[in-house]
Amino acid sequence: MLIVALAAGGAFRFANLGALEMSPDEGASWAAASAPSTAEVIARQPSLNPGELPIHDLMLHGWIALFGSSMAAMRSLSAALGVLSILLVYLVVFELFEKSALSRDDVKMIAGLSALVIAVNLVTIKYSREARMYPLMLAAILAQVAMLLRALRVGGIANYAAVVVLTAFAIASNFAAVLIPDTECLWLAYLIIREGRAGWRKGNANARRALNILVALAAAGAILLPKVFSLMHAASFGSIGGWRKAPAFYEPFALFNKATGSFAFPILAALAIWGVLRGWQRGARDSIAFALLWMWAPPVMMVVASYAIAPVFVERYALSCFVPFFILVALGIFELPGHLVRAGALALAVAFSIGHIVSYDRKPHDAQYREAIAAADSALKPGEVMTAIPSYSIQVLRYYLPGDQLNRAVRYDPSASPAAVLILGDQNLAPGDAQSYKKQYPQTVARLRGVTVLRR
Repeated sequence: MLIVALAAGGAFRFANLGALEMSPDEGASWAAASAPSTAEVIARQPSLNPGELPIHDLMLHGWIALFGSSMAAMRSLSAALGVLSILLVYLVVFELFEKSALSRDDVKMIAGLSALVIAVNLVTIKYSREARMYPLMLAAILAQVAMLLRALRVGGIANYAAVVVLTAFAIASNFAAVLIPDTECLWLAYLIIREGRAGWRKGNANARRALNILVALAAAGAILLPKVFSLMHAASFGSIGGWRKAPAFYEPFALFNKATGSFAFPILAALAIWGVLRGWQRGARDSIAFALLWMWAPPVMMVVASYAIAPVFVERYALSCFVPFFILVALGIFELPGHLVRAGALALAVAFSIGHIVSYDRKPHDAQYREAIAAADSALKPGEVMTAIPSYSIQVLRYYLPGDQLNRAVRYDPSASPAAVLILGDQNLAPGDAQSYKKQYPQTVARLRGVTVLRR
């Protein structure tokens, strides 16, 4: 089953990687990673990708050195990390159910089913096809969760040390990953209270291990805390309020429906609920409880943070929360009576998930920046320059322009001499901003998918 999952996952993640044009977010990753040296990558990263430390950009820098900077080449790093995540899910399932009443053969089957369900689901595929840090964040979180569960089960200095390193690595890959150790702290606190009710006896190994892991998580936080808080406040919370809306109270529920598709979600949800009920009855209560907490706590935390600080409810920030959902789906399939019923349920889950992929692929999901740059270039007179909104999309212009014409694209700066042509993206604009820019640039040069080319 695992081999089938890896093969299917690889096919969906690597197929036709260069089809979509570069997005502005990918432009930021390329601009940092394409620096001539690792020192320059580190220097560029804080202004280009402030919600992380330069781990992904350094990895992409090395990847570009090996395979080039075409869109397919750069995205293949994410695709490879996406396939690695399928394998890591398999390992997470083994650690999650190792102490349950399920037999090892049962767990092996559930792990294979989990890997396959995740391999063919759109939400895990689409982020594996972008030259961004999110597949790295997901792989790091999965490795961290697997090691935390192992440390909770058997203890050991090496396992605790691995928790420290992997926690720090996951958060450094993207600061949104801090939601996972926060969730794990809730679980560990619950275990300590539960196991410690009889007192801190010498034999209460579970409570001691949970306490040791809390110390490990705190150590990882101490390593990154100053950098995370300074950059997160300045870059993430300080700049996202303009175009993101505060989520509705039901967004944590809608998150899973939107990500898996309106037709697939009822089937997957029904299987997950069945998996929860049957797994609970069969004695896998801690495993089920941890999976449910992992699934729901981070989205709820994002809602709370959205109202307390600034809107931060974003699907990709909660990417790892889909993993426990799909594990519960796999458990539900396994707990159905009879091989034919299981095969039928798996076929339905896979078919509807692939149907969601097909439906998604029928619509364009990129902006025509390359065509917009050509239209803007033809509209420029000698000595004139073009610019772009959102301002960080300037990196896309620099990617597609010939190397000897990079001076024709400048970052938007209202205090400087205005550019003659503006490439206006449709997304990530605060309400009313589009009309304001169109008043400054009243002539329409071209209307393209996702972008409009305007001239003064």
